[in-house]
Amino acid sequence: MTTTNFKDYVKRIEAGLTPEERATLDTFRDHYGVANQLLQLRLDRGISQTELSERTGIAQAEISKIERGIVEPRTGTLAKLARGLDARVTLLSA
Repeated sequence: MTTTNFKDYVKRIEAGLTPEERATLDTFRDHYGVANQLLQLRLDRGISQTELSERTGIAQAEISKIERGIVEPRTGTLAKLARGLDARVTLLSA
Protein backbone atom coordinates (compact mmCIF):
# COMPACT_ATOMS: atom_id res chain seq x y z
CA MET A 1 0.00 0.00 0.00
CA THR A 2 1.37 3.38 -1.00
CA THR A 3 0.93 6.24 1.42
CA THR A 4 -0.08 9.43 -0.37
CA ASN A 5 -0.22 11.84 2.56
CA PHE A 6 0.19 12.06 6.30
CA LYS A 7 -3.49 11.41 7.06
CA ASP A 8 -3.40 8.20 5.03
CA TYR A 9 -0.24 7.15 6.86
CA VAL A 10 -1.85 7.74 10.26
CA LYS A 11 -4.99 5.83 9.24
CA ARG A 12 -2.88 2.88 8.10
CA ILE A 13 -0.93 2.83 11.36
CA GLU A 14 -4.07 3.18 13.50
CA ALA A 15 -5.77 0.32 11.66
CA GLY A 16 -3.12 -2.04 13.02
CA LEU A 17 -3.43 -1.05 16.68
CA THR A 18 -4.48 -3.52 19.33
CA PRO A 19 -7.45 -2.54 21.55
CA GLU A 20 -5.01 -1.65 24.34
CA GLU A 21 -2.92 0.52 22.03
CA ARG A 22 -6.11 2.19 20.73
CA ALA A 23 -7.18 2.98 24.32
CA THR A 24 -3.76 4.49 25.06
CA LEU A 25 -3.91 6.60 21.91
CA ASP A 26 -7.43 7.81 22.75
CA THR A 27 -6.31 8.80 26.26
CA PHE A 28 -3.30 10.62 24.80
CA ARG A 29 -5.53 12.53 22.37
CA ASP A 30 -7.97 13.48 25.15
CA HIS A 31 -5.15 14.72 27.37
CA TYR A 32 -3.54 16.85 24.68
CA GLY A 33 -6.94 17.99 23.46
CA VAL A 34 -7.67 19.55 26.86
CA ALA A 35 -4.23 21.15 26.99
CA ASN A 36 -4.67 22.60 23.51
CA GLN A 37 -8.16 23.93 24.29
CA LEU A 38 -6.89 25.70 27.40
CA LEU A 39 -4.01 27.25 25.49
CA GLN A 40 -6.22 28.33 22.59
CA LEU A 41 -8.87 29.80 24.87
CA ARG A 42 -6.24 31.75 26.81
CA LEU A 43 -4.73 33.10 23.60
CA ASP A 44 -8.16 33.95 22.17
CA ARG A 45 -8.90 35.92 25.35
CA GLY A 46 -5.57 37.75 25.10
CA ILE A 47 -4.58 36.65 28.61
CA SER A 48 -0.98 35.87 29.55
CA GLN A 49 -0.08 32.89 31.69
CA THR A 50 0.90 35.34 34.41
CA GLU A 51 -2.50 37.03 34.31
CA LEU A 52 -4.28 33.67 34.36
CA SER A 53 -2.13 32.72 37.34
CA GLU A 54 -3.21 35.87 39.16
CA ARG A 55 -6.87 35.20 38.35
CA THR A 56 -6.78 31.59 39.50
CA GLY A 57 -4.10 31.29 42.16
CA ILE A 58 -2.44 28.56 40.06
CA ALA A 59 1.29 29.07 39.60
CA GLN A 60 2.31 30.30 36.15
CA ALA A 61 4.79 27.42 35.87
CA GLU A 62 1.95 24.96 36.50
CA ILE A 63 -0.19 26.61 33.80
CA SER A 64 2.74 26.31 31.40
CA LYS A 65 3.14 22.61 32.18
CA ILE A 66 -0.59 22.01 31.68
CA GLU A 67 -0.63 23.83 28.36
CA ARG A 68 2.39 21.87 27.12
CA GLY A 69 0.77 18.59 28.13
CA ILE A 70 3.41 17.78 30.74
CA VAL A 71 0.92 17.81 33.61
CA GLU A 72 -2.67 16.63 33.45
CA PRO A 73 -4.81 18.97 35.57
CA ARG A 74 -7.07 17.63 38.29
CA THR A 75 -10.74 18.44 38.04
CA GLY A 76 -10.50 21.26 40.58
CA THR A 77 -7.57 22.84 38.76
CA LEU A 78 -9.41 22.55 35.46
CA ALA A 79 -12.46 24.24 36.99
CA LYS A 80 -10.31 27.11 38.35
CA LEU A 81 -8.67 27.59 34.95
CA ALA A 82 -12.05 27.60 33.23
CA ARG A 83 -13.38 30.23 35.66
CA GLY A 84 -10.24 32.31 35.11
CA LEU A 85 -10.91 32.17 31.38
CA ASP A 86 -14.64 32.97 31.78
CA ALA A 87 -15.44 29.49 30.47
CA ARG A 88 -17.04 26.26 31.68
CA VAL A 89 -15.86 22.69 31.77
CA THR A 90 -18.20 20.61 29.63
CA LEU A 91 -18.18 16.99 28.52
CA LEU A 92 -19.30 16.33 24.96
CA SER A 93 -20.40 13.07 23.45
CA ALA A 94 -18.09 11.67 20.80
